Amino acid sequence: MSAHVMIVEDDENVREMMDIALSQAGYQVSAVSNGQSALDLLNRQRFQLVLLDVHMPRMNGLELLGAMRRMKTAPPVVMVSANTQGDTVRQALSLGCSGYLAKPFSPRDLVERARWAIAGPVPMTMH
Repeated sequence: MSAHVMIVEDDENVREMMDIALSQAGYQVSAVSNGQSALDLLNRQRFQLVLLDVHMPRMNGLELLGAMRRMKTAPPVVMVSANTQGDTVRQALSLGCSGYLAKPFSPRDLVERARWAIAGPVPMTMH
């Protein structure tokens, strides 16, 4: 069974590119355009990863990330944004995001980051 990934992105072109890249890589993909739709879907389905845009109308990605962290079982989240300012990145990390992918990005970078986030942290070993 392939991992189920949710894309939360208000830009239709970016959302479609992400959907195609992840689907071609073998992931099951659900894509929504806003935070409220994402919360509704998270309450009905299980996901192994959420790819979350920072800047969206009504509920931005950081607000959604905060709401997700209050859920009992929240999947890992990778924030996706052209905004790589330190404050935004720090806030996302403090809210528990697993990673940050800067726009623009290639489909290959997207799939690589998804694989990394779904696999989870690799334990460090000392020799």
